[in-house]
Amino acid sequence: MVAWLVLLGVLLVPSAAFLLWSGRSSRNDMALMRATETTPAAHVAKLPPGSLVELKGRLRCASPVIGELSNAACAHFVSTVERDYEFFEYDSHRKTSCCKRKTEIVKTTTLFAPFEIEDASGRARVSPESAIIEGIEAVAREDVRRQAAEGESVMQTALGAINNTNRTLCFRYKETHLPVDVDIYVLGVVGEDRCISAQTHGTKGQRFLISVNSEEARAAELGSKSRVLLGIGAVCLAGALVCLGSAAWLARHGLDRPAAPQSVLQNESWW
Repeated sequence: MVAWLVLLGVLLVPSAAFLLWSGRSSRNDMALMRATETTPAAHVAKLPPGSLVELKGRLRCASPVIGELSNAACAHFVSTVERDYEFFEYDSHRKTSCCKRKTEIVKTTTLFAPFEIEDASGRARVSPESAIIEGIEAVAREDVRRQAAEGESVMQTALGAINNTNRTLCFRYKETHLPVDVDIYVLGVVGEDRCISAQTHGTKGQRFLISVNSEEARAAELGSKSRVLLGIGAVCLAGALVCLGSAAWLARHGLDRPAAPQSVLQNESWW
């Protein structure tokens, strides 16, 4: 019992640490967003390099890229092709087997183009490289493979399934992109070329975010996420302390050891 309590406590400690760190990180992101005042786009060029800025406006892109799966004009896209397949796994003597299912990424593509954010004051240039980008889901479809090809009998299909050790079940096509001419929220750092980009030297810890969600919506989401992660992390930490404390108490009092067997005939008279 003591060993199991110690093992459970040791496993809960890193889980609690990760959850508490993630919750605190989300809370810090929310605090940073709320503490940063919105800068007019036309004023970005007048700010010194390394300045943290927040902008709200409409995305303008003169030379957009074309989504690989959606074929739509956008400033940034990430497309992914996944394959679900099943295979037979044999033991070392190849006498018994079991069918398993896995997913693999066949292809992933990321492409972006510099763009501008426009508000009532003017425009500011944005380079989305290395940014956390929250776009829209443009493509999400499945191509399910038919179990039996036309013209094949049931027996042929069954034999094919047995002989084929790697059979494709379906393909998944996904694309998330940042469309042009939409309202966006940008939180980033002014670069040497007066373009909003990722953190530069001396600006460690600052975020670079481009999102189609409003500041209010994202702050509310971060707040909810932070509370959930911190709550679960606190529960895991409390569970770890209880397990380790119980294990120490049991080991100190020796209650984990089985009682020695006693003879039922000792000092007993049956007749």
